[in-house]
Amino acid sequence: MKISIIIPVGDKAAWGVCEESIQASIAAYRGDVAAEVLPCWDLEHRGAYIARNEGLAKATGDWVAWVDCDDVVEADWFSEIAGAINLHPDVDVIQFNATEVKNGKIRPLPYRYRGDVTGEAFARELLLNDGMPAWLWTRVLRRTLFEGLKFEGRVKQDYEMFLKLLPRVRAVWSIGKPLYRYIRHGHGLSNYVQEMDYTVAGNVFREHILRLPEKWQTDAWIGLALTMADVAVHSSGNNGAASWVRRYLWRVLLDFGVPVRLKVKCLLAALKG
Repeated sequence: MKISIIIPVGDKAAWGVCEESIQASIAAYRGDVAAEVLPCWDLEHRGAYIARNEGLAKATGDWVAWVDCDDVVEADWFSEIAGAINLHPDVDVIQFNATEVKNGKIRPLPYRYRGDVTGEAFARELLLNDGMPAWLWTRVLRRTLFEGLKFEGRVKQDYEMFLKLLPRVRAVWSIGKPLYRYIRHGHGLSNYVQEMDYTVAGNVFREHILRLPEKWQTDAWIGLALTMADVAVHSSGNNGAASWVRRYLWRVLLDFGVPVRLKVKCLLAALKG
């Protein structure tokens, strides 16, 4: 058994700290699961999606782990993942919790995972949200899930990929502890500002949603609006994101499962642009 660890690298200095944490975590493991570390360089900032596709093309492991080059992993990250793979050989995804480091302070990220989850429950959880829980770096996935798939576009790449991956996931195991540290305002590829036309991006997301099982699509449309609201509210120029929020705003407001804070965010986003 082997895990391929793919890291898009857009900053050499940030990668040094990240690499140290990965290598230390691998060295602390005592078991039979092997690791290959695959830094994929993008110092010219062509786009993280290009580096991620290069990493997938090089990967030879049974599983794929994703790390952003400005983040770090905990000392027991690899040991916990390898142990979960051995204990739960029939699942397709191993997920775990993470913390955020901002201005030197560490806090747990709000999305908490524990125990086993069906593929359908996992899909509904990711779809009916604002796109934020669809992080690749809080998960390790079977490499076969990515067969025939590629990353597309410059932003929301995790979200876009999960729209394609979700129908393939049968079962998920969740490790109930934080194993990853997300460094806010770091030097990773996601922090390089790259223009994106969200009118175009929304059409791409829409095409992927139309290929999902019909019973998931209501949640997916609401999730698309919430995802675009996050862009519109936090970006100075939302480049068409607000129009997608307005398109599905009533679905968001009428759905009892959407938290009030996200409904307010959608209302604010709909007024922009």
